[in-house]
Amino acid sequence: MQDFAQGVPATFSPAFKTELPVDYTMYDYLVYVLNDVHAYWSPLMTGDGYPAPAVTYSFPGSGEPIVTDCTMSAPNDPLQAFYCGKDDQIVITLEMALQLWNGTVKFNYDPPIEYEAGDFSVAFVVAHEYAHNLQNELGWLPVSDNASPIATSRSIELNADCLTGVWANSVYARGLLETTDIQEVMRTLADIGEDSSKLNKTHGTPKERTDAFLLGYNSGFAPSCDPYLTTPH
Repeated sequence: MQDFAQGVPATFSPAFKTELPVDYTMYDYLVYVLNDVHAYWSPLMTGDGYPAPAVTYSFPGSGEPIVTDCTMSAPNDPLQAFYCGKDDQIVITLEMALQLWNGTVKFNYDPPIEYEAGDFSVAFVVAHEYAHNLQNELGWLPVSDNASPIATSRSIELNADCLTGVWANSVYARGLLETTDIQEVMRTLADIGEDSSKLNKTHGTPKERTDAFLLGYNSGFAPSCDPYLTTPH
């Protein structure tokens, strides 16, 4: 039996993780997903004449410090998942990944949906943060604290959700997506989307985020996500 705090739940779907060892840890899974996402986007970027994307990552465990050039509003919070454009780094704590997998992360007060969370809940967050790296390399994010992005924070987030859906479509095309994987994403977005009572939404409601993800997933075409950057949201 694995160390549950550092590993993964004992029950998991095998399809997407065919190349992982039987005794893999949560850290192994995060790296595996990140490599898969990178392998999808890299040839698309270079094929369009852009440099191959590059990004660093940190998946700290319990008690390990988070080293980043970005200002963290709650540096001691063990539930962290973000992309820092200043040092080009994806940060996801192992505790955040574990709670995403188990469906115990809850950032809003709207009623939950009936779907269960799972491994693809974690994969969604990895791919979402990688999408921010793509946005940064394409010049869509501010390069300094005083610079302005080309769209609102909310539009940037919804565009990242949509790009994550495009990657998920590639997983489906390879025959590695299970029937419950998309439901797991929908459950996660219901849990982490901004509830209807919040006035200044910076990421989007569960419905907005789910719609964005499904737009990318159903199209499998990155340009389908462009309207989020040109139309205010």
